[in-house]
Amino acid sequence: MELAERISRLGTETAFAVSAEAAELARSGKKVYPFHLGDMNIPTPENIIEATIKAMKDGKTGYCSNYGLYELREALAEDVSKSHGVPYSAKNVAIQPGGKPLIGKFILAMMNPGDEVLYPNPGYPIYESQINFHGGKAIPYRYVEGKDDFKLPLDEIEKSITPKTRLFILNDPQNPLGAQCTREELEGLAQIVLRHNLFVLCDEAYFDMRYEGPAHSLVSLPGMAERCLILYTFSKKYAMTGWRLGAAIGPEELIDTIAKLNVNDES
Repeated sequence: MELAERISRLGTETAFAVSAEAAELARSGKKVYPFHLGDMNIPTPENIIEATIKAMKDGKTGYCSNYGLYELREALAEDVSKSHGVPYSAKNVAIQPGGKPLIGKFILAMMNPGDEVLYPNPGYPIYESQINFHGGKAIPYRYVEGKDDFKLPLDEIEKSITPKTRLFILNDPQNPLGAQCTREELEGLAQIVLRHNLFVLCDEAYFDMRYEGPAHSLVSLPGMAERCLILYTFSKKYAMTGWRLGAAIGPEELIDTIAKLNVNDES
């Protein structure tokens, strides 16, 4: 079978291969400490399960808008508006089958073949995979080790930007390092984004996974809400990794485009 050439550019998430091997070891009786996947060791809360069962029994099992259920979009807009200090409405939200599909949709909507996209390395492997798959050039940026944590090297990031650079992917808090940008780092990054007319995917899968203190988002800074798309997922916050439920939150025009892509993939 001769596959399309672009398939050769499609990477994978090797953590699932490791997961299969780990599962086999566990079945053989060995003790496995599951650091390979960002899964939860607690079940989905009972009230979520009960509400879902009730909705299905009430007949809510048919098609909905390609934007997702209005009530859910409205609730998410209200919640994220409070946490991020940005006045979002339901028009700024499109529901997704998990967070991961939004990576490809953002790139598909915003990147032309040949454009450069800055992504974190080490980082989630699907960033690089989707950039390459859609014909872009994946440019990695790194974190550097500080005294107590990892830092964003803003000077190095800016030096890697060229006239072809179009997009920036920010995973904050970062997987796998656990790093979180300081307010000063976010402010410096915002200035870079504005100077170079970039657009940002803010992957905030771990935004609410904290032991103490408030979380901060690039979206909250002046001029950033118009240039950022938030990748929101229920997987970590609500222990719903297997439910495949997430959302795109951002500028209305981009949300409309994401919703059109939803129609095309019937997600």
